[in-house]
Amino acid sequence: MKKRRPFFIFLIVLVILGMLHARLLGMAAEPFLEKVMTRVFDMPVHIEGMRVAPFFARVTVRKLEILNPPGFKRRDHFTCKGIDIQLDLRVLKNKFIRIRTAHFKEVVFAIESYMTPQGSRTNVTHWYHNMGLDVDGPPLPPRSMPHPDNIGEDSWRVRIDRLELEKGSLIFDDRREPEEQRWIFEHIKGYWTGFDFLSDYTSPTFTETIQVEATFGVNPPARFKGGGKCQFADGDNFDVDVQITDGSLAEYEFLLSGILGEVQSGTFDLKSHLLCVEGDLQSEHLLTLKAMTFEAPTATQKLLKYPFDAIRLLLENQKAVELNIKVDGYIEDPKFRVFSAFTKAFQKALISKTKAGITGTMKLAVNTPGQVTHGLGKIGAILVEPFMAKSKTNAGSTGEKKNA
Repeated sequence: MKKRRPFFIFLIVLVILGMLHARLLGMAAEPFLEKVMTRVFDMPVHIEGMRVAPFFARVTVRKLEILNPPGFKRRDHFTCKGIDIQLDLRVLKNKFIRIRTAHFKEVVFAIESYMTPQGSRTNVTHWYHNMGLDVDGPPLPPRSMPHPDNIGEDSWRVRIDRLELEKGSLIFDDRREPEEQRWIFEHIKGYWTGFDFLSDYTSPTFTETIQVEATFGVNPPARFKGGGKCQFADGDNFDVDVQITDGSLAEYEFLLSGILGEVQSGTFDLKSHLLCVEGDLQSEHLLTLKAMTFEAPTATQKLLKYPFDAIRLLLENQKAVELNIKVDGYIEDPKFRVFSAFTKAFQKALISKTKAGITGTMKLAVNTPGQVTHGLGKIGAILVEPFMAKSKTNAGSTGEKKNA
């Protein structure tokens, strides 16, 4: 036993030296990576607790922070506590950075948008622009697929075989509208495979896959699930199906602005298919509103009665109301806002479904006092407008001037 003791001591010393060596290499790499990433993102970057183990081709980071530039309310744009990366070092000599697996824990990704005199500003587009990713160059000539190990290529290549997320949060604060809107995805877990970037090669097909599960909202949280094919290595390209189950309408009552009384209870299910090729988005959505109730309307709202009660009766008296919604647009256009576009399309679909039941209410709508209609929300204004226009037309045909 005494003869073996020096051997065990030697192994312990090797383990300690290996741990110290990994931490020392990490400490040496931290300031260099912080400087490089700060320049690339044009945002302050902080790295803590980095370890580099070349023998095991492994890199771990205790904490990574990417902070917002001046002008944004929130301090951090991206925070991750716990990163574990497994590399393939044998292909590094071929200008090939290959990540076998990248595992992220406790991630918070906060997207924030607000208006400036120059237009809309978003923290994601800030670093996207700084990297030159929003510059449209000439189309690349077709070429064969590069060698699996990048042998014979002049350009650097980056591939992530599999990226895993264990516990994540996505927060979107949109401060571009008069009423600020917040969208929250929490408890995100999932994976993304097949990311393969080479500057002079564009894949003719979608080779990446993505699958995500999460909760959506907080009052109470809905179940979110989505996934499909994508090709983010070559731009904004994806073909995915998304489903949200049992979401709370009270949390997103701005969708129903203008209806008599505020939303008291009710849930929604959403099934969506989104296809985007080079930023050109085409999406179809089936939204189901269920078991809705409203608070009692105010005295002013009661004056209107119709057509607004028609929407309320539709939503309260039917167990489920299905709406087909279509949203298309170019997502790289700063004037195109997905959530705002969805809200407008939703309201139009709801109005179209309700109008068939209010054909007999024209007289009440026409006689609505102007001071009351002036204070209506978006849905109210859209509903009243056809009747007001018709009233003016009829008045013109008789040669009489009437105040609608």
